[in-house]
Amino acid sequence: MTDARRTLTSIGVDVGTTTTHAIVSRLRVETPPGGAASPEITDRAIVHRGTVRETPLIDSETIDVDRVAAFVDRELEAAGVTAAEIDTGAVIVTGETARRENAEPLVHRLAADAGQFVAAVAGASLEAVLAGRGSGAATRAAETGGLVANVDVGGGTTNVAIFDGAGAGTDGAAVRETRCLDVGGRLVAFDDRRRVVSLSPPARTLVEALELPIATGESPTEDALNELAAAMADRIVDLCVGPPFDDLTRTLAIGSLPDESLEFDGVVFSGGVGRLVGSPPDDPFAYGDLGGALAAALADHEVVRSWPVCEPAEDIRATVVGAGTETTTLSGRTVSLEPSTLPLRNVPVSAVPDVSECSDAALERRFEERVGRLLERHDPDEVDAVALSIDDVGPLAYDRLRAVADAFVPALAALSPSLPVVVVTRQNCAKVLGQVLRRRTDRPLIVLDELVAGDGDFLDVGEPMSGGESVPVVVKTLAFGE
Repeated sequence: MTDARRTLTSIGVDVGTTTTHAIVSRLRVETPPGGAASPEITDRAIVHRGTVRETPLIDSETIDVDRVAAFVDRELEAAGVTAAEIDTGAVIVTGETARRENAEPLVHRLAADAGQFVAAVAGASLEAVLAGRGSGAATRAAETGGLVANVDVGGGTTNVAIFDGAGAGTDGAAVRETRCLDVGGRLVAFDDRRRVVSLSPPARTLVEALELPIATGESPTEDALNELAAAMADRIVDLCVGPPFDDLTRTLAIGSLPDESLEFDGVVFSGGVGRLVGSPPDDPFAYGDLGGALAAALADHEVVRSWPVCEPAEDIRATVVGAGTETTTLSGRTVSLEPSTLPLRNVPVSAVPDVSECSDAALERRFEERVGRLLERHDPDEVDAVALSIDDVGPLAYDRLRAVADAFVPALAALSPSLPVVVVTRQNCAKVLGQVLRRRTDRPLIVLDELVAGDGDFLDVGEPMSGGESVPVVVKTLAFGE
């Protein structure tokens, strides 16, 4: 991308438990005047909102990849853009879909088809954050300086992201924490005679705990279904207000639960079920699942009625808006690149613990350990590159950067000399660190700064922009369910 081109075309695709949809956005990039000031995404505008379609399945365990890919192709055509014109964005599989047999190949197929640099992402915690940014909860927290929770209730999961607006910076409100639960409206599905055609394991857990007369192939009473919906609503409320947490909430939790309860200044509901909380449907089973009944149970819940509920900027599309407009960040302007190696996809990250006060010998041991961890997790023959994230190298003096490079390069000996290595640091030192490293190795190197990547994350690094002084980056998780 040249200096004259200051707009990125971004796509967001959300393949959910119940629905699949896509958006296309334009991201305006500006470089503040002066020296090493980094480019910033200053405006995000949605230029095409795709049709919300039912996620196609071949059977209860298998997503119809070809039909989903055809959906995305049609949305690109409707938006008037080609895959070659897509600069960035993300494809995310959410809820129960992330547990389908072919979820991982699906999301990588869509990401590869949708453009030169589109990330494939999955994971309830990331979904929570994207939904909260897409719904406007993060913006509200930043504007008010308060603590705002986004409760994204979908077909398969409920994902809560809590944003802290206190001291919000240029990137908006920080994510305080996420909380995720295996509760959603599509965990029970019916045919047109209201016979149960599918009962997902999390719903079965609740049915058995409550001893409800609900089973596949049968037509449960409305009272039994409403009791199940109310139990789901109780778990969602418990997820938000705890700890302490009910045993059933702990059983259905995805990932860890927090040790501290929080009081919210605002609560936003989003997602296919969450959007109905403000106005539940007259027929709670109109969608062939428990979505309407769950929304009604939440709307009528005594605790929910006490919350300061706010209107969302986006509801059913919150996650896809977040995926299409909020996943891309820009590296610092003082990077060290080898453009011939870019773009890179799905680069596994090993995070190096704080080395700011390590001695020379301790530095080398620390780097060797993290390279070893990468080799334990990933076959180097099956990845295009590997990444090491160094949060804090210590004081940004030349002697310190030289010591880091002296320790870093020997640790790479376990890797093939042709395998590119991405170095990520939060500090603004990539240009100098890259120069020092290149004097010690001929290995392909990409050194990026002003970014944070955690252990076990993955990176997508796009082609250079702004005169080769920065690159678009997506830091992501690929946590597909069982």
